[in-house]
Amino acid sequence: MQGSIGRDPRDFVGLADTPEAIAAASGQVLCCGGKLGQTFADAAPEVQLLVSIFWAAALVLPIVWIRALRGLRAAPTAVARPLALLGAWRMGGPLLAAAGVAYLLMNFFVAVYAYPPVLSYRAYAPAWAEMALIAWTGLLTSGIAHLTHAHLKGRVEAATNTFGAA
Repeated sequence: MQGSIGRDPRDFVGLADTPEAIAAASGQVLCCGGKLGQTFADAAPEVQLLVSIFWAAALVLPIVWIRALRGLRAAPTAVARPLALLGAWRMGGPLLAAAGVAYLLMNFFVAVYAYPPVLSYRAYAPAWAEMALIAWTGLLTSGIAHLTHAHLKGRVEAATNTFGAA
């Protein structure tokens, strides 16, 4: 009988199979930040590209909003392009996230079909983590776009006094 020294703690079942026990045995700190970065690093290139696009948009959209607000003072009608960009991300962000999640679901089900033995949930966890990462970043980006679009549209309507004009 082989001893347990030098074996991977994930080989054990029962109480030692919890994520906390595995993290403690391997010297890791169980923290979401490190796991999120590791999920991104382990993801497929197309998933990394999609998440990077979402993060870039989440950083650029507030800048577009601020620049449009500054340009609103000069000419209220000159904010059509930023308003269109914010509106496109507001409507397209969730659709792009749904397309990414659908792509990963397709890959997930193809992998489940290709490898018939039922595996542990740990074998499937990275796929679910990538799907959640895409959904989360897509909803975050579209939420930012929605807030900035609604605020800018309200400011344009206030500047042109088209609230109650009938």
